[in-house]
Amino acid sequence: MAQWARIPQPTWDVPRRGSWRSTALWWVMLLSSTAIVVYAATYFFITPSDKHFAKYIRPLRLHIAGGMGALLAGPWQFSSKLRARALNFHRWLGRFYLVEVLIGSIGGFAMALVSSEGLPTHLGFGILAVLWFFTGLQAYRMVRMGNIEAHRQWMIRNFALTFAAVTLRIQLPLMLALLHWPFRPSYITVSWLCWVPNLLIAEWIVRRRMTSAAQRMA
Repeated sequence: MAQWARIPQPTWDVPRRGSWRSTALWWVMLLSSTAIVVYAATYFFITPSDKHFAKYIRPLRLHIAGGMGALLAGPWQFSSKLRARALNFHRWLGRFYLVEVLIGSIGGFAMALVSSEGLPTHLGFGILAVLWFFTGLQAYRMVRMGNIEAHRQWMIRNFALTFAAVTLRIQLPLMLALLHWPFRPSYITVSWLCWVPNLLIAEWIVRRRMTSAAQRMA
């Protein structure tokens, strides 16, 4: 814990009031993340009926535990009101969030190595786990250096990957029930589709913020 105490204490700007669209999207993010957490919690009380998941229940639960914590804490890290009114709480919640990402990415990588549909899902979920860890590490490094804007950018990328837990559970049922795809192509597709678009959108948001900041300074 001594390392955390050495994190620079930068000055955080008080954000401007967001639009109703930003507020609505934040609530969608919070509620959908909470819904997935409630669903995922069942894995700690019952043994999955899926034989594959039941076989690897320990790394699965490790991954779920990390994902649950990250989903619960993540949306609040983007709350400008919380950051402005309780900055110290924001910092400690961020530390909790990054520890949960570490736990979840380790469990996720272990599960990717034994994913049920072979090399395509090993790679899809495995790269997701590696990027989840890497973007969290970068967010931590940037805040230790006092580079708050870079920290925010990496947190946007990181939570986009955390949010793959939500998009996967929307996309897979749609593929199976609405499109009537067989399970194998659905699972292979979702192992990439659950996070690649999220990350592209996150990168667009980051680039847009950078452009807006440059224009304000011009």
